[in-house]
Amino acid sequence: MKTTFIATGISCLMMGLFSSCLTVKAKKIIEPPYLPPKEAFADAGEQEKLFKVYYSSNSSPVIDGDFSEWEGLDGVKARRMVYGGMFNPENTDGTFKVRADDSFLYIFADIIDDQPQTNHFPAPQAWRDDSIEFFFGTDTGYHTFYKPTDHRVRIVPQSKTNKFAYDVGINDVSMSGSIKAAIVYSEHGYKIEAALPFSLLSIKKLKPKQKVRGDFQINDGDGGKERSRLVHWNSPKDNTYLDASAWGNGIVVDLEDANKK
Repeated sequence: MKTTFIATGISCLMMGLFSSCLTVKAKKIIEPPYLPPKEAFADAGEQEKLFKVYYSSNSSPVIDGDFSEWEGLDGVKARRMVYGGMFNPENTDGTFKVRADDSFLYIFADIIDDQPQTNHFPAPQAWRDDSIEFFFGTDTGYHTFYKPTDHRVRIVPQSKTNKFAYDVGINDVSMSGSIKAAIVYSEHGYKIEAALPFSLLSIKKLKPKQKVRGDFQINDGDGGKERSRLVHWNSPKDNTYLDASAWGNGIVVDLEDANKK
């Protein structure tokens, strides 16, 4: 069965308001199988079973483009090629880490990209070029359709010289004025850190040993073209944006206890 997508401009077409509608190209139909042959994972390494959320009530990263506060923490690798050919760490690779305090969820991404480029699509369409996505929810019971506590965060890097130039969307609603992020480019990729308010994620509090759900995604577009590679941490299909059961498992751990080990 093919995966199809409905362009958001259909209602505009019916009303004839061509001049006032944003032009949106539908995603390309991806023929099954979505998962490459098993040999595609030969160099991908073992997939982590859990992602960790490092919680601390008295220590929080500063979102300033200095990523030293993330050093020493375990992250997960996004290396499941949903489409785009065989896994090649020089083309697309990524490490993701998550922290939390009593008010914010923090996300860090270290993306390897042989052709890092800025993304000028608005957040709801920015899957079409270089960007990352973070899926997170606190309802661990089996469900497919998003619950009120399920959220997809898309962070869109927009400048190689201004680390505070970005767009951010939550469930395809732009939130750039409510979320602080910093992006630093290099010749071979880019790094991102961001602070996501609990108030935007339907979270009241996280506590150590709490189980959570989530996934991590890399959108990679080369040469100014449409997205050419799609990579996940957990799901082997392009279904995380509508099916929360495709996400993987995570757990909240105490940051101070982790630093003692």
